[in-house]
Amino acid sequence: MLGQTYEVEVLSVERGVVRFSFSVDRPVSLMPGNVQIDAMPGGDDGYITPIRLTRKVDDSVVIVLDDIDQIEVLVVSVKGESVRVGVKAPRHVQIHRHEIYELIRSESLAASPQLDSDLEKTQ
Repeated sequence: MLGQTYEVEVLSVERGVVRFSFSVDRPVSLMPGNVQIDAMPGGDDGYITPIRLTRKVDDSVVIVLDDIDQIEVLVVSVKGESVRVGVKAPRHVQIHRHEIYELIRSESLAASPQLDSDLEKTQ
């Protein structure tokens, strides 16, 4: 997870070629190589439509957040079916593996009713 907005998933690895899926929930520009892809979230049904791209070692995809900030996802190495991915992002963008992101989110949701009751006690 790149922040709360972008999900990057490695779908497959074959002969050093990595197939990625990028899911976005807001408009974004992806720049794999010299090509720019303007991606829009989901269709009319409200579901997020993933964008699929392939990259090799030392190839990257740049996600343009705005005029200033961008996130770069780089394929660092491929060994068999293992892929090392590097991410360059602004400091304010939190980067977590999906299972860690879900754990943080569930703990945050579990704590929110307690925070609400604590706030009511202090008022």
